[in-house]
Amino acid sequence: MSDFVTVGKASNLPEGGFLVAEVGGENVVVAHVEEGFYAIAEECTHSGGPLGDGTLDGCEIECPWHGSRFDVRTGEVTIPPAMSPVATYSVKIEGDDILVGPG
Repeated sequence: MSDFVTVGKASNLPEGGFLVAEVGGENVVVAHVEEGFYAIAEECTHSGGPLGDGTLDGCEIECPWHGSRFDVRTGEVTIPPAMSPVATYSVKIEGDDILVGPG
């Protein structure tokens, strides 16, 4: 994945919200938190749970399967059972477009 892909409109994603989009054949979660927009891999590193079906609390997204939590800004695990971080992607805003690109 070398190019940025438009995944949505910033005006449609309020702070505290997130969306799931396909970027370069991978599902990513794009979250809007107080610090800005961030994108991480949608698959939990513990057992493949869908983070896009989870909940966002501040800067942490929780996997609905076993409760692992990840910081959407860094991809780092904040609460196990996951031990490995999720991949992160670059995000930029152009006008009202949210674009996601390489990590």
